Amino acid sequence: MSASNIHTMTVSTAPGHFETLTADQEARLKDVWTHLLKFWGVPVTPAASVARSATSASVASKASKASEHSEKSGKKKRFGMFRKGHKKTKSTDHDGLSLTTTRTRESVEETYNSKLIHDALKDLEPQQIADNFWNMLRTDTPDNLLLRFVRARKWDVDKSLAMFANTLHWRLKEANVDQILWDGDRIPFENKEDGFILQMQLNKAYFRGVDKAGRPIVVIRPRLHNAKKQTPKDLEKYTLLVIEIMRLALQEPSDSASIIFDMTGFTMANMDYGPVNFMIGIFEAHYPESLGKLFIHKAPWIFPPIWSVVKNLLDPVVASKIVFTKSIKDLAEHVDTKYISADLGGEDDYQPEWIEPNPEDDKLLDDTVTRDTIRAERAEIVKEYIEATVNWIEAKTAEESHKWKVEKRKVGVKLAENYIKLDPYIRTKNNFDRAGCVNLQAPLPIDF
Repeated sequence: MSASNIHTMTVSTAPGHFETLTADQEARLKDVWTHLLKFWGVPVTPAASVARSATSASVASKASKASEHSEKSGKKKRFGMFRKGHKKTKSTDHDGLSLTTTRTRESVEETYNSKLIHDALKDLEPQQIADNFWNMLRTDTPDNLLLRFVRARKWDVDKSLAMFANTLHWRLKEANVDQILWDGDRIPFENKEDGFILQMQLNKAYFRGVDKAGRPIVVIRPRLHNAKKQTPKDLEKYTLLVIEIMRLALQEPSDSASIIFDMTGFTMANMDYGPVNFMIGIFEAHYPESLGKLFIHKAPWIFPPIWSVVKNLLDPVVASKIVFTKSIKDLAEHVDTKYISADLGGEDDYQPEWIEPNPEDDKLLDDTVTRDTIRAERAEIVKEYIEATVNWIEAKTAEESHKWKVEKRKVGVKLAENYIKLDPYIRTKNNFDRAGCVNLQAPLPIDF
């Protein structure tokens, strides 16, 4: 079956992205960049002074102001304090399962007190942070990566910086996420990490097609899970690899993915709150704005009590993206049937399989000369990007600012193209590559 090219689809750039910023939003992004550049030791003098004390109350877009209408304009509040008189907004999906979470926006933002930015960075050198930031980029552009955190924190610069700093610290000092991606599954296979490899062999998650908004789809099959067959660390590592592969599958302007939880055959023996907690936590804290929709398909009769626990772990924003579907008709409202498995009533007869790692697939890793050449090109592009960013921040007129904004976009695309060239020289292939689910050299969705 042949899939249509994603670039023939009409996928518009959403509000709050670099290409669609309002004047106020662009000013907030300039503030964020100013603080980062100064921390990295890059001289920059904003056309309008940027004081951190001025950012504790967010200067937001009209949309953001509307979503936070209950807060009085300009009133400073300590982070983590619950609003008095907070009321839950009742929301119910079509099958009667409530989507309302008892978590509040304040309880989520409690994690990102602006004072934590210093704690998060205290054991890191500015150069470490800079290197980690540029290494974190895949096919996304630097501005749109930063804007994920800025949108998640409602355009508040302090909170955005705190959240972003915590993520950089987590990636570098705690999770070692880049190494998980670079090792793929061949290194764990050779090291006999049986619990992790079991997840790959079972294909608990696989990538297949796109939804009607052009977002790549990850299918997760909980019925294949048995909590006794692997350690929590095995599952966490597998989850991080899946999410990082998901990031590779994203192509701007589509910068989020959709997940289908195929609950067919699910029983209480498959339930494991630990991995659910972990996935919710890292999506919320470290991969903001990455989830498009989360479809819970064919939830069995035993699911409502489980859901009553899980929903209260959710950020209200994440909860709003959950859709319960019971039939192929329900799911087809969001996903073309050619991308829905035949097992679920769709047209796709694909069955994921495990293909054992082969060192021959990774021969380019030995070509260090080409790798270093591409890395040197990347370093020069980063310098171009920083120069364009400084000029954009220091621009004294709207025309000059726009000129450098256009230049930043061009150089950002060059960075993404450079990563695509670099990828096979630094990243060990995994089963998602071998199965043809992800191919950076080809536009999504992959022909199948």
